[in-house]
Amino acid sequence: MQATTIKVDPKLHSSIRRLKAREQTLTGFVRELIAGEEKRRALESAATAYTALMAAHHDEAAWLLEWESAPLAAAPKRRKA
Repeated sequence: MQATTIKVDPKLHSSIRRLKAREQTLTGFVRELIAGEEKRRALESAATAYTALMAAHHDEAAWLLEWESAPLAAAPKRRKA
């Protein structure tokens, strides 16, 4: 792993120290923040792609609406033999 030093001003450093858990290192805290931001951006991108897909494929959107309204809590009806 490549070691990198990032310099922050004293006020920001104090804020980071207050925000992190007592048992957590500054490096670990910053690593978690970056990983969380990466995940948030990936989910935002996926939501945008999903919205575009639903806008482009109205039949798929209608099928999903039908699926969401299905009474899944009720037992399925049995077919007559």
